[in-house]
Amino acid sequence: MQIRKQVKEMFGTAEKGTLLDKSVYGGEDLKRDKIKLERQRKQLQKEMNQYGKEYKKLLREGAQVSDHKRAQIAQQAKIAKKKYKIKQQEFKKNSVVMATIVTIEGARELQNMSNDETTEIEQLIHDSSVNAEQVQEDMMENMVQFDLDMQMMQEVQESLDIDIMGTDMDIGGTEEEEMMRKMAEGELSEEEVDIEAEVEEEVSTEVSMSAGGGLGDIEDESIDLDDEDIGI
Repeated sequence: MQIRKQVKEMFGTAEKGTLLDKSVYGGEDLKRDKIKLERQRKQLQKEMNQYGKEYKKLLREGAQVSDHKRAQIAQQAKIAKKKYKIKQQEFKKNSVVMATIVTIEGARELQNMSNDETTEIEQLIHDSSVNAEQVQEDMMENMVQFDLDMQMMQEVQESLDIDIMGTDMDIGGTEEEEMMRKMAEGELSEEEVDIEAEVEEEVSTEVSMSAGGGLGDIEDESIDLDDEDIGI
């Protein structure tokens, strides 16, 4: 699987037993890498936005000039698009690493709640002493904060054999988007929104459906997060 290959290239391994071993990849190292990834992520988003605007601007300019000048501006637009694509690829690489780190954090949180020393996530999730929903909630907050989509998280977790979120979980917010649209068009008022009824309906639906190298190299080599590159 491509994601597993990427994880191995960046971390030196894709084995969950090694990734979850704090003596190999310490908590402080994980926090430091997460901060660097976030800063790098924001910078990449800024640059992508910059090249995207430049591309559109050049297209507008090219539409208003002669054919002779248009060819030159078209070449400039092509360069801007190429720069955007490079940054987009770097952003995707960043996403894989960030999703892996968020997954490692979630798995370790489950381990800390349990008395059993195991890396078998399914066993931990069904442990009566473990609050799996809280871990999932924490991970979802991370996903929103770092703009990680569910598909990316699921692919990373599948590659690592660490299924915390579950393949049927969705945070897309499609229903909420529709409600926002109705509120914007005056079809729905804030007073008409009943979150308790919404939650009860979701629970009822869910019940019905259920019945039917080494990590020490991560900073300098594996994911190229040198302080100089990201302005620390």
